[in-house]
Amino acid sequence: KSESDFQNQIKLEFKMKHILQFIAIFYFHNTFLMAQAPPPPPLQTEEVWTGLYSLSCDYQTSGSLRYIVENPDFTPFRSNYCAVIMGQHDSSSVYDASRYIYYSYSNATGDLWEPDVLNSGLSWGYPDISIHNGNPVISAYRSDSGTRIFEDITFPAYAFIQLPGIPPLINMSHLTGAGNNIILAGTSSINNFTGQYTVYNGTNWSPLISLPLISGSSGNFSVESGTNGTVGIFGINNTGDRYIYFYKSKDNGLTFDNGSLIFKYDIDGTDTLFANTTGGLQASFRGSEPHLVFTVYKIPSNVFPGQYTTEFIKPKILHWSPSTGVTPVAGNFNIMNLANTITTVAMAPVGQPSLSVSANGLLICSFTVFLQGNTQVVDDGSVLNAGEIFAIYSENNGVTWGNANNITGTPGIEEKHSSLANHVTSMSFYDKVKIYYLRDMKAGGWVNVPSFGKAPVYGIMKQARIFSIGINQISSNAASFKLSQNYPNPFNPSTTIKFDIPKSEFTTLSVYDINGREITTLVNQEMT
Repeated sequence: KSESDFQNQIKLEFKMKHILQFIAIFYFHNTFLMAQAPPPPPLQTEEVWTGLYSLSCDYQTSGSLRYIVENPDFTPFRSNYCAVIMGQHDSSSVYDASRYIYYSYSNATGDLWEPDVLNSGLSWGYPDISIHNGNPVISAYRSDSGTRIFEDITFPAYAFIQLPGIPPLINMSHLTGAGNNIILAGTSSINNFTGQYTVYNGTNWSPLISLPLISGSSGNFSVESGTNGTVGIFGINNTGDRYIYFYKSKDNGLTFDNGSLIFKYDIDGTDTLFANTTGGLQASFRGSEPHLVFTVYKIPSNVFPGQYTTEFIKPKILHWSPSTGVTPVAGNFNIMNLANTITTVAMAPVGQPSLSVSANGLLICSFTVFLQGNTQVVDDGSVLNAGEIFAIYSENNGVTWGNANNITGTPGIEEKHSSLANHVTSMSFYDKVKIYYLRDMKAGGWVNVPSFGKAPVYGIMKQARIFSIGINQISSNAASFKLSQNYPNPFNPSTTIKFDIPKSEFTTLSVYDINGREITTLVNQEMT
């Protein structure tokens, strides 16, 4: 079969499997969801709407949550992704009374999505998603009863079931699956927001176990698992020294060590930069080695007349692993026109990082960026900064990182809360990274500041090429078109391709595989 025939078969099988096995569940929930959904805005090239949206609830978290997972047992005839969103379709309530958790499954190519509602009860919020025994598992929070855990019976079944037993009251928690266990970590107001965790062994939840080195809000945690039984709980001591600590398990989360300090602060000239929950942090494992990305800046001060205008001193994203220590990822050293002063709510100029590890070991990080001049006027006349989504990668275990690439490029429209699957099954320099993020049609966070106004928020998936192409144009008098042999060849990781054009015109340089299929386009612009 041709590639197009094969992809069409995947799409058809995905739809038929869903219809035949789960028609009753799908009809009830999907009709409930989609009947209210406004049409999505015009999409950019290689963007797909996941079917997830919220009428007004654009404030999803103050930190970094995982909103998407990839099927770990991927085959062409099984769904490949599951994404979640905190949705609010009753615009009469500012906060949690009308919130739901919605999820959506995609087919193997990520271009077909079918959404559903997780639970028809009200007041659910702040989801986190992971994989447990090959199936998606979602944590969801209710202010009146704490966190609950839902797991699908297969990938995908559209049949999330609440796990038996009631986890202790943990606020807006993070979770991961490890072996046959689920590890849930967060804080609770009943213990002065000191860190705590519990483990589900398939039958029961363990009693609360304290994490005394970590404290703070929900954006303050990351919980991930690796190979050989390794699990990590990361967090900031937000009510104490503001350092980052790491608790490690070697037995799939059954027991953890006493915690270790992994980051104090960053000295940048005369400024001392601390990690902060507003900027967020997220971990991932490369095998059994933990990696963490997190936001730092000097503690800001509101020095402007506007209530929501804040100055951030030297904001940046850093990376940590045991083998590399702390290394810089993104900031004003590799992002032109990064804003240091922004008018918005509970956001940092560069933050909410998400981290993924590819099958061949690349580290990939996506994050929210506020650029100078990217603004939007909202209902009360406020001029708010509008976020963009950037992505970056490292091919040497996080020692150095490539160029920071703006993958949205929508001045005046806000994107934020990006998320990468914890691990991706395949990745090469020619592949495009699938990044999930929210497109907010009105910047600023309406649930925090009602006067800013309400607008739809859409969950978007984009296949983005983040690997850098450097173009060095050399002045010459070319008599004809010429494409030279690349050097070196073979190569890893980079090569140089020289070509001549005899006149100024729009130029395209594409790469094809041995079967004549286009792999990627390296140059697509006017050149002299």
